[in-house]
Order: sequence, then C-alpha cells, then structure tokens
Amino acid sequence: MIVEKRRVGDHTLLRVEGVIKLGESAQFLAQTLDRALAEEGGHVLLDLEKINYIDSTGIGELVGYLGRFREQQRRLMLIRPSQRIRKLLEVAQLDELFPAYDDLEAALATEGS
Repeated sequence: MIVEKRRVGDHTLLRVEGVIKLGESAQFLAQTLDRALAEEGGHVLLDLEKINYIDSTGIGELVGYLGRFREQQRRLMLIRPSQRIRKLLEVAQLDELFPAYDDLEAALATEGS
C-alpha cells in the first residue's frame, strides 16, 4: 500500500493506493491515521480512488478511527470510494456514518457542516 500525504488548507489529504486487508496494509493505514490524528489539525480526507481491495479489517480500522476523530471534533471523510467500497459500507450499515464524496472539491465545500 502506498500513501501520499499533503495539506489542503487546514486539512490533511491522504491518497491511498493498493489494498487494505488484514496484516501489514491495515497496520500501515492505522499508523498513517494515527500520525494524522496526532500531528495534524483539521479534517482528514481519505482518497480511496486507487484502492483495489478492502476487507473487513480495513473497514474495521476506518470505523475505529472515525470515533477517534469525532472525539477531537474532527472528521474522517472518504473521497472517491469505489462502488464496491460504498456497497460494503451500505451492507454493514456504515454508509450513514462515513461522509463520502465524489471528489475533493465536494468534500471541501461541506467542511463546515
């Protein structure tokens, strides 16, 4: 898994590529989100456009961090999740918890809400 990190205004954009599954990739995602939570301010925009696969462990990591971000009055927003990821969130009844946007501009336009 590859993660590209950059600041977009007051927020952190994480562009993730590859797979997120049990093992090293899920741990790497967790470490990346931990750093963003500890080191950065603002919301975190997680660009999933180039994620080929995510398993229940990856979804579990996202759910766990969603709560941690909310505790700090911050948001973890999903950008460009594939139809498969959207369907997984819907089946698990998590789609209402995760703000998901078709592009970065749409996410930034709702940052105050």
